Amino acid sequence: MIISEGVAVTDQEAEQFFNALPVKQKMQFLTTPESPNVAGEAKEETALVGKETPIVIAFADGVALEKREAVMNIAQLAESHADTKANRKTNALAWYEAYHEAMKHCGWTFTNYIYTTHDTKNVNVTMDSLVLEIVAMAAGANAAAIVPLLGKVFDRIKKDNAIITLFDNNSKGSSVGSCQIMPCMESEGGIAVTVLAGLECTFNSSEGGAWFWKWKASSLSVQKAATQMNLNFESYKRREHHILGQLDKSSDEFFAKINMK
Repeated sequence: MIISEGVAVTDQEAEQFFNALPVKQKMQFLTTPESPNVAGEAKEETALVGKETPIVIAFADGVALEKREAVMNIAQLAESHADTKANRKTNALAWYEAYHEAMKHCGWTFTNYIYTTHDTKNVNVTMDSLVLEIVAMAAGANAAAIVPLLGKVFDRIKKDNAIITLFDNNSKGSSVGSCQIMPCMESEGGIAVTVLAGLECTFNSSEGGAWFWKWKASSLSVQKAATQMNLNFESYKRREHHILGQLDKSSDEFFAKINMK
């Protein structure tokens, strides 16, 4: 998969992208939200999991509420767009290409893209450790803030059987497991920064329990990719009306909150 690092999409290019998307009826929640916001407060760590999709988003303490909402809106649009282009379980590469296409047109720029496969013949490790490893590689100098946040989120999920079951049901097919993880922080300059990590696994044998949390990598063939991303919030705001017009659900309907306490 080709990732254009450091290349920002122009407003004209974004306009062309959004104009080519199917026109959807504007939902009432986009103008009059009534349910509590799952994004949490800027002064607290917050983590979310997709109710119907295998995505986990984590926000560090200090990420502004408007940036959190932007991250969630873009993730929801990217999922929807990618699903119209490819079946993730049978054509993961095409799915991720469409996902990244949507992300960049919404205001994200990419740096430090990494793709690796995992040789499971001699090493027995868990899936969450593989994600932490590649996130640290892509995060660079931001790893000191992002990796502990993500580790804390994983620890909280492991203690919540309902969240484990939800994630497992959304991410696992008969022979394929898929997920993406997005730990987010805000820089001193006010820029939202994340590492988007994707994991695609083919099961070589069956084991009991939730695959991401309880299986060992020796029973899987693993492909993993990650890229650090910076959000141009001004670009997002100029395109926000297009983005909101493509959403079928509110954030509270799309995400479930993970208990971080």
